Amino acid sequence: MKKETFYITTPIYYWNWVPHIWHTYTSLITNVIFNYQKISGKNARFTTGIDENSQKAVLKAKEAWMEIMDYLDEMTKKHKAVWDFFNINYTDFIRTTELRHHKLVQEVLQICFDRGDIYEWVYEWMYCVGCEAFKKDDDLVYMNKTTNKTFPITKDIELSDNIVKVCGDHLKEPDKIKEKNYFFKLSKYQTWIEEFYLANPDFVKPDFRYNEVKAFVSRWLEDFSISRETNTFGIPLPFDKTQVTYVWFDALFNYYTSCKYSRWWNKNNEDFINESNEFWIENPNKVHVVWKDIIRFHAIFWPCMLASYFWLWEKDNSWVIHYKDSDKKYLPTTILTWWYFTVDGQKMSKTIWNVIEPIEYATKYSRELLTLYMLGAFPIWLDGDYDRQQAILTYNSKLANNLWNLVNRVVVLSLKIGWILERSVHSGKINSSWTLFKLEDLPIDKRIPLKNSMFFDEIILRMETYNLKWVLDYSFMFLDELNDFTTQKEPWQTIKDETKLENTKEVLYTIAEWLRQVWLALYSFFPEKMWEMFAKLWLKGYVERLENWELEKLIWEILIFEITEKWENLFNRFDV
Repeated sequence: MKKETFYITTPIYYWNWVPHIWHTYTSLITNVIFNYQKISGKNARFTTGIDENSQKAVLKAKEAWMEIMDYLDEMTKKHKAVWDFFNINYTDFIRTTELRHHKLVQEVLQICFDRGDIYEWVYEWMYCVGCEAFKKDDDLVYMNKTTNKTFPITKDIELSDNIVKVCGDHLKEPDKIKEKNYFFKLSKYQTWIEEFYLANPDFVKPDFRYNEVKAFVSRWLEDFSISRETNTFGIPLPFDKTQVTYVWFDALFNYYTSCKYSRWWNKNNEDFINESNEFWIENPNKVHVVWKDIIRFHAIFWPCMLASYFWLWEKDNSWVIHYKDSDKKYLPTTILTWWYFTVDGQKMSKTIWNVIEPIEYATKYSRELLTLYMLGAFPIWLDGDYDRQQAILTYNSKLANNLWNLVNRVVVLSLKIGWILERSVHSGKINSSWTLFKLEDLPIDKRIPLKNSMFFDEIILRMETYNLKWVLDYSFMFLDELNDFTTQKEPWQTIKDETKLENTKEVLYTIAEWLRQVWLALYSFFPEKMWEMFAKLWLKGYVERLENWELEKLIWEILIFEITEKWENLFNRFDV
């Protein structure tokens, strides 16, 4: 039976900096979702990469006295080093300077041009070099040049030598540019994309971000520039070699390049193969993880560009074009959007020294501490704050204390009574719904589910809807209840009574089995540490089986645990 496919991507990151904490957050989210989809049985792929086609790259290379591609090769090594450190399990790393991407983009440009969706126009507009984007008045703010304070543009304030319009992100006046460019007819797809949104109510997550996108579209779409006359570095237009492709029409197609011209089978090989459309057109699960600043490009521009390329629309007797249900298979299925977070209650800034350098921070503490707090402190689609003190306290509480102390108890007590834990004969017939312990053993408000499926049904439901914080909260809440159960049963006391030895073994087996279940739930977040846990219980080939899509089989297996030695501490506490 053919496996269901799943394709997930990060944005392609900008070439001009080593990945920082926000990039790391995006990649961790994507990595956890990919890990889960892979072990749960889907034929999954994960693309990340770098957006390199920029005139600023040429200038930076000259400043460094380097050839442009040598400079970009060095930046690529730095990006990959960060993702390798965090064990980001991507299957394809794409660079927009690659031959396969140039080939795809030029093919797309020619097709869209031949269909009349790209046209030439001479225009004058404001352009922010820092954003590499054209700006309208709505995108700018006023700034007092004396105080550097900004405030919204209103009719009550007039421009002067001291009051100027600036980009709100870079606090610089945009350049006024007049040149010949080629434009994409985004306005043509107004009705098409409105109908697409109606037919796909879950396209953007969360809902309130989707509402923002719809509100923007309701103000009517404007055509946008897809080329630059003054740039020399980039992908030339196939129908006008004097121009190169402008950033978004180039960059967004990386997601399709990685499917059509793939090198997933050897992510560090420069060769690629021309594949079928299994991972794009035939794939019902195409997820883009993005930050809120680029949601419009992914949720508006990108579908319309695909609609032009694949000719997805129908036209009635007027100028209106319509969306068809069959169009869906050519389009992304989910735009998963996250919000920014502050650090210790303040916006990250090198001025106040609160910037978190991911590798430095994770080396000082641990990758698990960073992952646990970033994905567990706040939902990925809401505002959050990375409280560095609370991050340490959370790690100490949940991993070093809650999880590790329970593991250590099972190991130490098991070594005292024998190194094998197995299901006791008197427990009755073992089947897929076997009871680990009686319901009355726990207080009414502290009841662990009686069946394996009840725990994992909840985990699977939330992982499939990308609610990563909920999965972490539920797993550690379950460990709290398991700790309560252990305290009630007092195996450290019953082990002293020969008449209760079988009961003590049963209790220890119960704890070990439910620890195994929690480790399976946490594997997608902390694969290295969970692998060590499995190995210590002598669960041979466990990770290999997980990586070969056997999660469901492993959930239901009845196992014998072998504990042969006391373990070294896998989660050391940190001082605040």
